[in-house]
Amino acid sequence: MSATAEEPITQSTVTTDVPVTTDVPASEPEATRDGTPARSRRRTPLSSVPRRTKVTVRHVGVASVLKFSLIFYLVAMLVIWLALLIIFLLLQAGGVMDTLSERLGELVGKKVGTKGYEPVEINGTAIFTVLFFLGLGWTVVMAGINMFVAVVYNLISDLVGGIDITLSERRR
Repeated sequence: MSATAEEPITQSTVTTDVPVTTDVPASEPEATRDGTPARSRRRTPLSSVPRRTKVTVRHVGVASVLKFSLIFYLVAMLVIWLALLIIFLLLQAGGVMDTLSERLGELVGKKVGTKGYEPVEINGTAIFTVLFFLGLGWTVVMAGINMFVAVVYNLISDLVGGIDITLSERRR
């Protein structure tokens, strides 16, 4: 029966992906006379060999460094500030701050008759407000230093060509 224009020709093909190796010579037979596959001298398939590539970092985005640094140092400042606040509140609840206030009063306070010395007032709100704004200043200064380092890196990499990094996959 011959195919005409009205009858579509259907063809079924099956394709499979086979890893290609370069270690097997092309002249070696694919199968023996009885149909069993011939033994090949393949070491490892190419898919199991980790890939490697060499990358050169020639330029660092200064705006990216600034954004990353501001967020990083702001989060670090908040973590430190909150940790100090929790420690202060625990010491205050344990009565340590009252004892410290009395001892500081003995050092720098004035004598009040026969009762002893007037204790020094420790104002936690004022202390932590100042610490918060000092932390914000620290954040800006450190982000500025990182930005300066990025600019210096870009200038140096223009002279020497950047840093070469080799990236490779992990073995499975």
